[in-house]
Amino acid sequence: SNIIMRSLCHDLLLFQFALQMLDGAEPQNLNCPTYGGVLGTPGHNGLPGRDGRDGKDGAIGPKVEKGESGVGAQGPPGKIGPPGVAAPKGDKGNPGTPGTGVQSALQLKSDVKYLTDRLTIVEKVLGFRMFRKVGQKYYVSDGLVKNFEKAQKFCSDAGAKIVLPRSEDENNVLTSMQAALESTYVYVGATDRKKEGHFVDMSDQPLIFTNWKEKEPNDYNGAEDCTAIYKSGVWNDINCNSDWHVVCEL
Repeated sequence: SNIIMRSLCHDLLLFQFALQMLDGAEPQNLNCPTYGGVLGTPGHNGLPGRDGRDGKDGAIGPKVEKGESGVGAQGPPGKIGPPGVAAPKGDKGNPGTPGTGVQSALQLKSDVKYLTDRLTIVEKVLGFRMFRKVGQKYYVSDGLVKNFEKAQKFCSDAGAKIVLPRSEDENNVLTSMQAALESTYVYVGATDRKKEGHFVDMSDQPLIFTNWKEKEPNDYNGAEDCTAIYKSGVWNDINCNSDWHVVCEL
């Protein structure tokens, strides 16, 4: 019915428009009343559209296998941790067996050498007619009388050296031996041949002990470069060519 009403309204408008035109009147806007239309039947679903194109980023690449795990570089060592708690002291171990190694062998070798050297000295001492022991030394003599050069050579050939007291005790022992020899003088191993007035031993070392007689040495007549001990125990410079008793020391 709505359709019919709308059709009639249109026809009426056309008719009224025609009359206005014939009369020369200004056309007026004419409106027909409107009516709500009836809902139509839903249409059928359309056909599915075409597949879309691949994206511009390109096709998906082929699948690859999973790589092996990487090995990282070893980092720097960490800081030293705090000291641990001291452990309780352990039990004392059993005593070890006495060593018989290198140290014992060296000690034995040293002892043997010492005894051998002492035996050699004793054998030399027993080869003389007279001897006296003083500390680690032996004063020995055969009662010979010689000049200084020959006295020095005699002692050297015997494996000894000409006597030279180095302390008051040694000087006293030599004096007692001199009394037994009934000798006025005994040569002592000290000279000033290299430098007048400067007495040294046979190794050119300064004397560590002297017992010069008063006003001696005086180099009497400029010819006294050797030394002898008088029977009283005092020393005197004398001529090296004089013959006096010879005493050696070992």
